[in-house]
Amino acid sequence: MASVYRQAFATPGANRFVPAAFVGRLPISMVAIGIVLYIQHTTGSYGVGGTVVAAGTISEAALAAQLGRALDRFGQARVLLWCLAGHLVGLVGLLVSVGTGAPRPLWYIAGALTGGLFPPVGACVRARWSYRLGGSPLLSTAFALEAALDEAIFICGPVLVTWLVTEVTPASGLVVAGGLLAAGTLALAAQRGSDPGPRPKALGAARPRVFRDPAVRALLVVIFSVGVCFGGVDLAAVAYGREGGLGALSGLVLGLFAFGSGVSSLLYGARASTGGPTRRFLTAAALMAAAAWLPLAAPNTAVLLPFMVIAGAGASPTLISANALMERLMPPEARTEGFAWLQVALVTGISAGTPLAGALIDRYGPRAGFTVVAGAGVLVGLAALSARRALLAVQSAEPTAAAEQAADAPAALAGPAEAGAEAGPPATEAATADRP
Repeated sequence: MASVYRQAFATPGANRFVPAAFVGRLPISMVAIGIVLYIQHTTGSYGVGGTVVAAGTISEAALAAQLGRALDRFGQARVLLWCLAGHLVGLVGLLVSVGTGAPRPLWYIAGALTGGLFPPVGACVRARWSYRLGGSPLLSTAFALEAALDEAIFICGPVLVTWLVTEVTPASGLVVAGGLLAAGTLALAAQRGSDPGPRPKALGAARPRVFRDPAVRALLVVIFSVGVCFGGVDLAAVAYGREGGLGALSGLVLGLFAFGSGVSSLLYGARASTGGPTRRFLTAAALMAAAAWLPLAAPNTAVLLPFMVIAGAGASPTLISANALMERLMPPEARTEGFAWLQVALVTGISAGTPLAGALIDRYGPRAGFTVVAGAGVLVGLAALSARRALLAVQSAEPTAAAEQAADAPAALAGPAEAGAEAGPPATEAATADRP
């Protein structure tokens, strides 16, 4: 398993853009929890913090496709820097408005700005992998590596932000998150050699009719349900840990969910060439649907911890295989928008799950938040089952698609000089449906 990941990491530029993107993405797992805990410290309510976070995720969903097109048109550096500036303005505005007791509509405006302009670091690093590897079989391994790093982020970030809020100051979690985001985003934007660069020709392509394909519609419903699960588990896990006396270590409960997801993504990446993405997607969705009930069933914290690992095991494989299916479903000139809609579905689900879990926690206690996770698991299973027929139709076309990609692999695996990489990026854009 290690050898295939070493091959992927030997890709030119990967040893620089992967660490930079990791630092830039770490705040993804810190900002939402940091906002909730900061507002909860001020108001005593998890629900209010959850609705502010929801304003940000709704804003992110609304802007996801537009940011994807902007990356094509203007290149990564320009878009990343503008997003970073807007995000930091929103974050500072949120800290000041909450800290000074400003009218709550200002909180929601600042939250929307913070979420909507969060730099799309995850999309950018996947674009760089796609630019370097093209149709190589290593591309799936690289995406699985990024998914595993995403889960490592969701192990480290919640623990760090809850420790900062508990042991330093309530605002320190957001301050540190902003600093890490600035450092990672600036480092990634400075690496022009691996940047796919502007793609002005993409502007002339006809706008794809994404929702006409029943398989695409079904796929988006599944990913929306995964987002509801993420939104619920983020808040429920931290609230349960704090209520259970874990204090600064309450983020560990959420970290274990991410750990299970990360391990499963590494195993998925090592076996990415076996079976088709349809079969892997349906298997992962079934696992996630069955395991999502475990946190709710745990009688105490000692049992909850291993249950969180198992519950997380279906998350990353579901998202990774969803990206692979979207690549099959959309023509090359429409893949950027297709991947952007996966991001929209995911963050819209999170925006629904977070305030719902917050309201249940406020009224019935931390355990009630896990009912959102269990209910989302039911939605994942039902949506995947209803999509089975449409997705199996995709599987019949997979051998042809794989052969076409394999034909392009030699050029993609060649260095930039041999492959003419500097002349322009490949048609396939990166998947953006990683966790927000």
